[in-house]
Amino acid sequence: MAKDKSNAFKNIIVLFVVALISVSILAVLNQITADPIMIAEANAKTAIYKNVFSDAADIVESEDINSLLETYTTENSDISTNAALEAKDAGGNIIGYVIDATSPNGYGGDVQIAIGITDDGTITAFSVISASETPGLGAKATENEFSSQFSGLSAQEITYSKTGANRNNNEIDAISGATITTNAVTEAVNEAITFYNNALKGE
Repeated sequence: MAKDKSNAFKNIIVLFVVALISVSILAVLNQITADPIMIAEANAKTAIYKNVFSDAADIVESEDINSLLETYTTENSDISTNAALEAKDAGGNIIGYVIDATSPNGYGGDVQIAIGITDDGTITAFSVISASETPGLGAKATENEFSSQFSGLSAQEITYSKTGANRNNNEIDAISGATITTNAVTEAVNEAITFYNNALKGE
């Protein structure tokens, strides 16, 4: 009986040591992979920023804009402006902005987008940064047929239509069968537009 207890105790010790080693290895691996993952995500986001304002020679952060973001409050606290950067021409002149915003109201959760807006208030392009939407439906928000609708629209409130958009009314066509995703995208875009008008342009 004493021998059985001794063996059981030894087994517990062995399992504890194995678990401790496993946790230590996982922690080391996580540390090793964390930085490359962060770098890859940052590079992907930078590529998207450049894509939504392709006429810019450079897209850079601004201390003044970052300060605005720290104190900026939105009308809907669930929707947020994550970042805003200056788009500059080859001479270093500001020709517009790239704004990154998120709505939590997608079918699969957060929908994060980026748009470019020229200094005179025209949207250059739109892109989804990240979203977990239904394949074949909500995921169409990432396709050119949908995203290209934003180019050329005014940086004023955008609405969507299920029956045929009127661009003169700043409308886009909703994604068929994915109204929730369309709404989330529109919320995020309008948040970015509001930040542009209220914080950057001071209107």
